[in-house]
Formats: sequence, C-alpha cells, structure tokens
Amino acid sequence: MADGSMEPITKPTEELSVRDTFGIDSDMIVKGFADRTDRVPELDTTYKFDPDTTLAILAGFNHNRRVMIQGYHGTGKSTHIEQVAARLNWPCVRVNLDSHISRIDLIGKDAIKLRDGMQVTEFQEGILPWALRNATAIVFDEYDAGRADVMFVIQRVLETDGKLTLLDQNEVITPHPYFR
Repeated sequence: MADGSMEPITKPTEELSVRDTFGIDSDMIVKGFADRTDRVPELDTTYKFDPDTTLAILAGFNHNRRVMIQGYHGTGKSTHIEQVAARLNWPCVRVNLDSHISRIDLIGKDAIKLRDGMQVTEFQEGILPWALRNATAIVFDEYDAGRADVMFVIQRVLETDGKLTLLDQNEVITPHPYFR
C-alpha cells in the first residue's frame, strides 16, 4: 500500500451463477475476478447467505451502486459483504468507524521520510484514496458510530460519481471503474 498501487487487476471477467455460487434461487449472473489476491477476504465455506441481502449486495457489485445494510450490532452485516466479495474474488477492505478513526486516517497525512540520506516530507495516502484508485470494495463498519468530520469525507465518496478531492495535494481522485 505504500506506493499506492495494488497488483494489476483490470476488471472482473468471470461469469458466476448466483444459484451455484451463493445457493440462492436466482438466474442472475454476476461478474467476479479470475484470481484471488491477498486483499480478497478468506472464504467461509459454511457461511449461509440471506437471499434478499445477498441480492442487494450483488446488485451493488454488478451495477456500481452503493449499498447500505442496516441491522443490530454484531449480526454479521459486514461479514455478509466480505463473504460475497470472497466468492467474487473481489478485493475488500473493512474500515471500522469507531471513535478513534480520524479524517487523517482516511485521507492521509504528511510524513517525514529518509530519501538519499536526507529527511523529506511526503504525503502518505490513507486507506480511502488508495481504495478509490484500485479495484477494491470498501466496507464502512459501524457507520452510525463515525465522527462528523469522518462522515463528511465518506459522504462525498458515496455519491454517484464518488470523486474525492485532496486539497493539500491539489488533486481530485476519480474512482477506479471497479471500486465499490
């Protein structure tokens, strides 16, 4: 993640039957990646999928839509998304929005680095710009617990075009076509 890139994944190419892959009575076909990477969640072969929730998540993956799943704490909402991603071989990053997550954690910060024996200040990207630049899904866990300054950053990414402006870097990040 230090260089801001991930292994070269261009786009999902595998067609997967929802019936065969998720055990749901549907003729829907979804796209997934051919190869697993280190960012694809571990597969839980015993996981049982709720049909309605799974179809909503799959619609988000298939049609580049943002999906919000609501429910009580600890009921498996984030795990559900991760298990869908695992079966699609879709890289996925989970961000817990507890009170310790700050805007800087998401966006990034200036960091002192050694370059040719000299100290220099460089911008170190946070998880959000990195995720936007790559074919990856980001899961915001415990969304209702997020701090206001963090939620303002996330809100822009959840919009249709989802661009993120890094003011300090004078840069606008357009999401990767397979960022979810």
